Amino acid sequence: MMKYCLVTLILFSLLSCDSIRLYEKNISIENTVWDLSHKPSFEYDNTDTTSKVNLKVNVRHSRSYPFSNLWLFVNTIDPTGALKTDTLECILAQKDGKWLGSGLGDICDIQCQFKSYRFLKQGMYTFEIEQAMRHGDLAKIEQLPGIMEIGLRIEKQDHK
Repeated sequence: MMKYCLVTLILFSLLSCDSIRLYEKNISIENTVWDLSHKPSFEYDNTDTTSKVNLKVNVRHSRSYPFSNLWLFVNTIDPTGALKTDTLECILAQKDGKWLGSGLGDICDIQCQFKSYRFLKQGMYTFEIEQAMRHGDLAKIEQLPGIMEIGLRIEKQDHK
């Protein structure tokens, strides 16, 4: 019985440490190759139109990812169906090549601050994330290697 209580207490402590998180979901990228046509989609049912939130994109990549950054298009569709597209550059490595974020072995995890945001309407918001990498100013990269997961995190901004 004592072991059960201890495990429950530890789990409760771990879960309560992330009290600012309102939503978080990660989607695996098949075979760690992000196809240009694949747009991971996330749905968030908003009930608060007064508080500001931080929108973050979670990126899990391998150390064999061939670039130091990741360009993304983030499409936001509000409850009325209105679409807004933003461009986000996630810096994944320093100029000297050292990976940013945390990681273990061949895996690196980083959260990219997308924007500070206030939802204007209650209801279902859909976020689609698409990779926007190119070869210089030229052709789009159809098959982007080394990306393992993409995610969306929404967290309270005014936490004390």
